[in-house]
Amino acid sequence: MEFTRRLLNWYQINKRTLPFRNSKDPYHIWVSEIMAQQTQIQTMIPYYERWIELFPTIEALAKADIEVVLKMWEGLGYYNRARNLHKGAQYVVDHFGGKLPASKEKLMEIPGIGDYTSSAIAAIAFDLPEIAVDGNVKRVMARYLNYTENANTKEAHKTFENFLKHELIESGASPSDFVQAMMELGALVYTPSNTECIGSPFEEMCACYRGENVGVIPYFPKTKKVPSYQKTVYIYTEKNHILVSNDDSDGLMKGLVRLPQIEGHPDAVPIMKMVHKFTHLHWDIHVHEIDIMPQSDAYYLIPIQNLKDITLVTAHRKILKKLEYL
Repeated sequence: MEFTRRLLNWYQINKRTLPFRNSKDPYHIWVSEIMAQQTQIQTMIPYYERWIELFPTIEALAKADIEVVLKMWEGLGYYNRARNLHKGAQYVVDHFGGKLPASKEKLMEIPGIGDYTSSAIAAIAFDLPEIAVDGNVKRVMARYLNYTENANTKEAHKTFENFLKHELIESGASPSDFVQAMMELGALVYTPSNTECIGSPFEEMCACYRGENVGVIPYFPKTKKVPSYQKTVYIYTEKNHILVSNDDSDGLMKGLVRLPQIEGHPDAVPIMKMVHKFTHLHWDIHVHEIDIMPQSDAYYLIPIQNLKDITLVTAHRKILKKLEYL
């Protein structure tokens, strides 16, 4: 099969050396796939290496205190990923004897593992003929097939998956290499900016490389404007202590420590401004130093030197670093 031959030849020459590629341990693949969601590979590599060092097995992760787990995740954001890894590890210990099952269907029983992650683990770790379709793969397939419809629909996913599974099975290639090659091609060549697919191993086989619909594929409908909320963060210190809060009533980053934060912006001039972006909303933050401690049951003082030992919401950790408290 020419598609697969060209794909795998390109992969063997161009694939990056990544720590999780040196392992066939399904647990390592699981962790790497979860960390890579919403995070660039180069950013997540040191987190991955520290994680595997501290939690070398599923059993070690399952036994860990959730606060330690969240602390290890600090800086990666989207903390539900860490919580789900922890819950998933406990589920695997309780239901699968501490070992990930070699079955896409069984993998999907585990908390936090959905269609994509189960396919990736099944193919990469167990060499099962499953296809993992992520954003990188969507770009490759939409441009290759000249797929002009919405590439985020179930129909598009099925079209791409069916094409790739046919190529995989007919060629007899290793599912592990095939799936990783597709991901790598999307990450390194079929990027959002490389609309002409320069460097594609498929060349004339690819519709966009031939010049068809260049710059408009894959097509994703415009998303609704993300709402922005004005927030004010207070910095209050007293005798080498700093005021923090455990108020997570906004439903974001449950269980994480934060600085005192209120709605709106006061008239006073802030010492710092920043915008922190979540998937579904933005925080437009003004930071103020204050001399009088605000009162709330959720507020409490901790030694400044202890800031490094607690798990802080990412936006507030950035503020504390900028102001050199961390």
